[in-house]
Amino acid sequence: MVLFRSLLVADPPRTVLQRICLVLFIVLISEGVARGGHAIDCSERFPVGAFALTQKEAALHTAQLSGWSLVHILKKPLPMRSSGSEDPCELVYGFDVFEFTAATTPGALVAGCAGDFRGNGARDYVVLLRRNVDGRYVPHVFLTRGPTVDVMELEPHATDASVWFGPFCRPKPQTGTFQAPDFEGAGAGARASVVGDLVTVGWWTYYWRPDLNRFGAILTTD
Repeated sequence: MVLFRSLLVADPPRTVLQRICLVLFIVLISEGVARGGHAIDCSERFPVGAFALTQKEAALHTAQLSGWSLVHILKKPLPMRSSGSEDPCELVYGFDVFEFTAATTPGALVAGCAGDFRGNGARDYVVLLRRNVDGRYVPHVFLTRGPTVDVMELEPHATDASVWFGPFCRPKPQTGTFQAPDFEGAGAGARASVVGDLVTVGWWTYYWRPDLNRFGAILTTD
């Protein structure tokens, strides 16, 4: 009888077990919050088409050009943990996701993007090419005109670029006016009326000017 009573005392009551389970649950939840919640792949914010082209798509437009080479890039996953209501990808940029690579790298893409630059409903392309004779990067725009394509060159860029700098395409602003950042702090940056999608390469954003039948440019990175 004494032995039976001692066993009862040794066993923890049910309420104690419930409290232990509750404490463990709270600890696990707290660790999850401290670690920043669930992970988000910020590279999904940079889709192919707007920030890169497939090798097949780029080759279709550049096959007839001689003396130039495609610039290949690799898209890397970039997992970030969310914290409350803050956007974990707010300070993630294209050069955090893309890097230059060789054409033979599995999953390699091409530096370029697609959009409707003249606002005529056609799918146009811009492809970053490297000139074989001097290594300079020169964006080439391929404007669809029915069954034919008009090819235009944008300003060349340096040969020693070590990080991705574009091109990337973004939709035409709903207002029809593109507003550049206010670098001087004067209260208003440069602005331009646009008819189609925009192309950004390095420091400059390009937009089609139907009055001049060419692209205009606005400084958008200081």
